[in-house]
Amino acid sequence: MVSKESLAEYKDSEISYFIAPGIACGFPSPATDSLEVRLSITDFFTSNPTATFFGRAIGSSLEGIGIFENDILVIDRSLRPVNYDIIVMAYEGGFTAKKVLKEGSQVFLISENPNYPPIKVADPDSLIVWGVVSKIIKDPRSSVKSRYGHIRQVI
Repeated sequence: MVSKESLAEYKDSEISYFIAPGIACGFPSPATDSLEVRLSITDFFTSNPTATFFGRAIGSSLEGIGIFENDILVIDRSLRPVNYDIIVMAYEGGFTAKKVLKEGSQVFLISENPNYPPIKVADPDSLIVWGVVSKIIKDPRSSVKSRYGHIRQVI
């Protein structure tokens, strides 16, 4: 049984976090010898805080890789995109997030939803990359509703 005393406390600026020992996603483990003593939210979500920003996902084009409406995208402007990275870009007058694939001089924007075919970028120089998605923050309670399109039954 985990008690409040077995949790580590960490203070980051004005915010205090309690960090639980490793949380088993299979069978519960009584071992607490790998207690995580410190978790800096800034360090966890960003490798370069001055080049990082956040954006809320809208739409369903990346649902195939688990990005759903209202997920928060952590976007790092210091990363150089490589094939199959999820990038946030200014394209045709708006912001969008897609996987990117470059084959020779051709650039494709790939959705992860069969309802959205790949987009061949006519003028790759017109593609303005704002950054690479480095992490995704999810609200498991809201994503269940959007994923299954119904209200959860309370147990």
